[in-house]
Amino acid sequence: MRRAAVLLMLVLIVKHSWAEECHLPNNLLGLTLLLRVNRIHTPDNPMAGMVHEWFFGKKHYQITLLNTRKTAKGTYQYTRFTEQLARLSVQEGPIDERSVYSITFVCETEYIGYYIFSQTIGDSQRDVRQNTGVYIIQ
Repeated sequence: MRRAAVLLMLVLIVKHSWAEECHLPNNLLGLTLLLRVNRIHTPDNPMAGMVHEWFFGKKHYQITLLNTRKTAKGTYQYTRFTEQLARLSVQEGPIDERSVYSITFVCETEYIGYYIFSQTIGDSQRDVRQNTGVYIIQ
């Protein structure tokens, strides 16, 4: 049910008139993204209010949590579904502590938009942990 609601929200956002004006990048190679996690703390959002800085290589990325200066690295795959909708699929950390998650991007302008984070493997006790936030392409 929750996934259906998220999908409906994405479709409505993409159909909104301002989304017709923006374009997500074709790839992330060489880009830096800032992601601000929604500030409302819940079990699904333990990183509430955090700001992440992402640097992208060809297949690898590095993330820095700007609030704490902790870093992590991993591999990624980026898929652009439409000019306004894309997904970043990530595997992070060593196999015994691996996190697997995706970030779905919906653009508002050429450099700013919203995202939905969905973690399927990691430190969460739930099947899927989700939260939202805002992104900026530097």
